[in-house]
Amino acid sequence: MAVIFGTMHVVKKAGLESPEYVNIIRGAYGVVTVLLLGFTYYLKNTITRKNDTTALEYDDPSPSSQGDRIVTTNVKYDLGEVAKLQKSTLMTVAIVVFMHFKFGYVQPLILQTLLPALNTYKNQLFQIYVLGKPATDSLKRPWVPENPLAALTGASNSNSNSNGNGNSNSEGTRAAADANDNSNNGSASASDSASESEPSSTAKNKNKSKGKGKQETRKDK
Repeated sequence: MAVIFGTMHVVKKAGLESPEYVNIIRGAYGVVTVLLLGFTYYLKNTITRKNDTTALEYDDPSPSSQGDRIVTTNVKYDLGEVAKLQKSTLMTVAIVVFMHFKFGYVQPLILQTLLPALNTYKNQLFQIYVLGKPATDSLKRPWVPENPLAALTGASNSNSNSNGNGNSNSEGTRAAADANDNSNNGSASASDSASESEPSSTAKNKNKSKGKGKQETRKDK
């Protein structure tokens, strides 16, 4: 994403969207597309020539899979990945050409002229068959497509969890404070009622003593 936004900023600042550069951009895009398709055919021939028949077994990653197990070989798997790369390249060409000639957009041409070089370098087939790296660690088959939103999703999930924990902690603190206030109020009201009951009991005792005194005086008479 940073590469895309950086490229668009440079394009706007340099004024490459002006009509005088359109034919140059078209030619550059056409050359890059031909080179990319030629690279896929080179990969196909190289994979077929090496013919790595090492067994490969993995779970079917398609959403419609019912836990099926795929048994194949490295050469068949790699040829399938080349076919996917060719298909995605042709679909991208169709979309970019349509947007350019139908709506006059120049930015997609520029992006698809620059991005394929970066994507090709990061491609596992390029790493193995061109750079000669072993198919281990991140290059170990099967290859899982990268999800550019995973980090963001992970960041948003962590933020939501932290916010939820913070809210629950604050609510727990507030509940504890309210409970303490209620207990304090209960203690205060109890002490007040006790203090109020003491004078009343004292007055009752005085009245009782006065009544007894009057009764004794009457008896003496």
